[in-house]
Amino acid sequence: MYTCKGNGRSKLFCTLLGMLLSVALLGVTREAGAICGLDGAVRELIRSVDNLEARRALSKRVHRSGTCSACHLARYGGPRNEFGNAVNTLLTTRDREVPQRQLEVGRRLKDIPANPSLPNSPTIGELFQLGRFPASSLSNQEQSLPEVAPKASQIVTAAEVRELVQATEAESRFGILQLSTTFEITPEVAEVLAEFRGDTLILGIKRLSPAVAEALAKSQAANVWLHSVTSVSTEAADALVKLRGHLILTGLTELDSVPLAAKLASRPEALSFPYLKSISPEVAEELAKTSRSLTLAGLSQVSPEVQEELAGTIGTLSLPNLTSLDSLALAKKLAAIVVLLPKLKELSNEHLEQLVGVKGQDSFWGGVYLPLAALTPTTAETLAACPRRIGLTLVGNELPSDEILKTILSSGLGISLQDVKVLSPGQVRIVSAALASTTFRAGVSQRASLSLPSLQKLDSALLAETLAKSNGFNFPGVTSISLEAAAALGNFPDQEIRRADGTVEYRPSGELNFPNLEELSTETAQLLLKKRWLSISFPSVQEVSLETVSLMARQTFRLNLGVTTLPVEFAGAFAGTPTDTNLGGGFIVFPNLTELSREAAQVLVSSLNRGIKDLGYTRLSNSPKLYFGGDFGFPSSGFPTLPPDVAVELARYEGILAIQGLGELPDESASALASFPGPYLILSGPAAEKLSPKAAESLAKIPGVLQIDLKQLDSVPLAERFARQINWTLSNLETVSSDAAPALCQYKQLFYIRNLTVLDSPTLARRFAEGDVVGNSIVLPALSTLSSESAEILASSSKRLHLGLMVLDSPEVARALTRANQGVNLPRLRAATDEVIKILTEAKTVTIPSVSTIYVLPPSTASKN
Repeated sequence: MYTCKGNGRSKLFCTLLGMLLSVALLGVTREAGAICGLDGAVRELIRSVDNLEARRALSKRVHRSGTCSACHLARYGGPRNEFGNAVNTLLTTRDREVPQRQLEVGRRLKDIPANPSLPNSPTIGELFQLGRFPASSLSNQEQSLPEVAPKASQIVTAAEVRELVQATEAESRFGILQLSTTFEITPEVAEVLAEFRGDTLILGIKRLSPAVAEALAKSQAANVWLHSVTSVSTEAADALVKLRGHLILTGLTELDSVPLAAKLASRPEALSFPYLKSISPEVAEELAKTSRSLTLAGLSQVSPEVQEELAGTIGTLSLPNLTSLDSLALAKKLAAIVVLLPKLKELSNEHLEQLVGVKGQDSFWGGVYLPLAALTPTTAETLAACPRRIGLTLVGNELPSDEILKTILSSGLGISLQDVKVLSPGQVRIVSAALASTTFRAGVSQRASLSLPSLQKLDSALLAETLAKSNGFNFPGVTSISLEAAAALGNFPDQEIRRADGTVEYRPSGELNFPNLEELSTETAQLLLKKRWLSISFPSVQEVSLETVSLMARQTFRLNLGVTTLPVEFAGAFAGTPTDTNLGGGFIVFPNLTELSREAAQVLVSSLNRGIKDLGYTRLSNSPKLYFGGDFGFPSSGFPTLPPDVAVELARYEGILAIQGLGELPDESASALASFPGPYLILSGPAAEKLSPKAAESLAKIPGVLQIDLKQLDSVPLAERFARQINWTLSNLETVSSDAAPALCQYKQLFYIRNLTVLDSPTLARRFAEGDVVGNSIVLPALSTLSSESAEILASSSKRLHLGLMVLDSPEVARALTRANQGVNLPRLRAATDEVIKILTEAKTVTIPSVSTIYVLPPSTASKN
C-alpha cells in the first residue's frame, strides 16, 4: 500500500497522482449518472423493487438510454417528464448534490400517483415494482399506463393527525409530512394539518372543497403539495392564494383562476403542469412570469393568443405536445437550447428557420426533436443546410419519402430516427448511399451520423455495415440479428498500428454492444466473433453455449455477459481471456449473476489470476477487473448474500474485484476476504453501508485498497486502515463515531468527506480546519447537524466554509459562523429562527439565500436538525 510523504506541492501531487491511478485502475466504477442530480431518487426506487426480473427490466432500460431517460423527455437534460417533475418538486436545485436527500425523495415518491388525472392510476412505486419507468420519453412507442384496482382512502381523524404532526416535528425541526394515501379529509383534519411547521406538507386529497381550502390556506408549512387535485373551484382558489408558503398543484387538468395561476408561478423553482389541457391568455400571462423553466406538457392545441403570451415567458419554455405552431415569437422562444416539438402536424419553413437558428443546440444539452411526418422537401433542405452540427432527432415510425430521406441524410447532422423499428431493403440502400456520400463542409465538424435506437431486427449486412461505420457498433434496440448481419460485423478489420520502425501491429477494434439481445445462437456468435473486439457487451443474454462463452473470452478482454448462473465448465472458459497490458484495461462483468457456487468461483479465479506488479507507489494487476451483481456501479440484480465458502475462493483473486448490491455480508465471509490480495476490493449495497464490528475489523486487514460504500464508520481498525490508503472511500461517509474520528483524522491526503451529515466531533472539525482540502474550501454540502464547538473550530480555519445546513436554530452556531476568517456560504438554508436570521444577515461574511425564502422557525431550546 502506498502512502504519500512530504508536504506542500509534493503531497498534493502525490494525492492527485493517486486519484488518477485509481481512475485508471478501476476504469468506470460508477455508471454515468444524471448530471442534474435526479438519478439518486431513481436508483433508490430501483433498489426497492422486490421482483428480480422487474429490477433487471429497469436495469436494461438504464443500459439502453441511461438514467436521464427516467426523468427527462429528451435523453439528456431539458424539460422533465411527469416523473422527473415529481422528483424535482421535492429535490430542488440546492439539494442536487446531497445523496441523502435524493434517496429520501425516491422513498417519498412511492405513493404518488403516476397520473392523477386517471381514475385508477398506479402509483410510481407500483410501476417500478412492475419493471417500468413511470413516465414517457418523446418516443411514440411507450406503453399506456396499466389500470390498477381502485384504492380505498386511508381515513384519518383529527386526533390521529395531531399525533402525526407532533411526531414529525419531534423527529425533525423542518421535515416532511406525507399523507398520499388519504384521498379525502374534513375541514377539522385540514385545520390540524395546517399547524404543521415543516418543509413540505404532501397530501393525496383528490377533491378540494372551499372549507378544506380555507383551512389549508392557514398552513404553516413552507410548501404544500396537493399532487392529486385536478381542478380547483373559484371559491377554493380564492382561499388558496392566501397560503403563506408555496403551493404546488402538479396534477391540475384545469386552471381557470388568474390569481391562483399567479400564486403557483411565484414558487422559485421550475414550474410544470403535465396534465393541464387548456389555459386562457390571462392565465398564460401569469404563468409566463415564473422565474425558472415552464413546462406545459398537457397543452396540445393552443390558440394564437395564448402562444403570443407564452412567447414572453421569462424563463425557458417547453410545450412538448404542441400540435400547431402559429407564432414566430413562440418558435424563437422554444428554440432556446432544446427544441421539443415531436407532435407538430405541420411545420412551415419560416418557423423551422427560427427553431434551428439559436446557438446552443449543438451543445451537450442541446438538440432538435421534430416529427418525421411534418417534414417537407423544403424543410428538409433547410435542415440539411443548417450551419452547425445540431443533434436532430426525428420522432415517428413512418419514414418520409425517399427524396426527403436522402436530403436529411446528405447533411452533416447527427441524426436519430427515434421510433423507426424496420427499414425496407430500398430504404437501407438509400441510407447507405446517402451516408457514404456525405463530405466535410464549412461550419460542420463531422460527417453525418445515423442512429436507430428502436431498430429491432438487424437483418441486413448492408445495414449492419452502414450503422457500424456511422455510429459505432452500438445497437440498443436490436432483439434479433441475422446471420448475414452478424457476418458483416465480424468481417470488420482490426485496427492497424504502423510503428516508426515500419512494422505493423493489429489490435482489436470496435465495441460490440447489444443491450437488448436476449438470444445468441452459437452460429451467430461464431460469425460476430471472427474478429477481436475492444469490448463485447450482451447484458441481456442469460442463456448461452459453452462454445460461445469460450469464444467471447478469447476475442476480447472486456466482456459484459448477462448469464444468471455460472456452471463450473463455463468458469473455466475464461482461461482464454487475453491480458490487457494497457493501464486500467480489461474487465469481466456479470450484471445478472446472483448466485455463485464455491466450485465455480474457484475455477473462475484460477482461470483469471495473472499476477500482481508492485510498483512501490501502487500495485497493478494483470488480471481483468471482475464485477458481480451489477454493471459498473449500477446494481442490476445484486448479490443477496456472500456465502463464506464462496468468499474464501474470491479472496484468492489477484485482480480488482467488485461485488455490488450486496444484501448481507456474514462475519465469516468478511473474515475470509481479509486475505484478499488484489489491488482493489469494491463492495456496494446495503451490507456495505454499515458493517458489524467483526466484519469491519476483518476488512481492515485487506492488503489492497478497500473501496466500500460505507455510510457509518464506528470501527477504529477500519478508520486506521482508511487513514493509510489513497482512495475516495471517505466520500460516502455520513457519520463518524467519536471513537473512530481520531484514527480517521490521521488521513494525510485531501480530506474529502462530502456526504458527512453530522459534525459534532472537535477532532474531526480540527482535521478539516488544519488539513488539505479541495480548493482551499471546506465543502460539506450534506451537513445537517453542527455542534457549536465544531462550528468555532471550522470558523477559525483559513478556509472558506460551504455548508449544507438546511435548518439552523442555534444562535451559538450562527455566531460562531459569523466569525469565519474566509466567510461562510449556506446555500441550502431553508429555515431558521428570527434570532439566527438576524445574526446571519448582520454578518457581512455569511452568504445565505434571500431572507424572503427562509422559513421562520419558532424559538427552540434544543436544536433538532
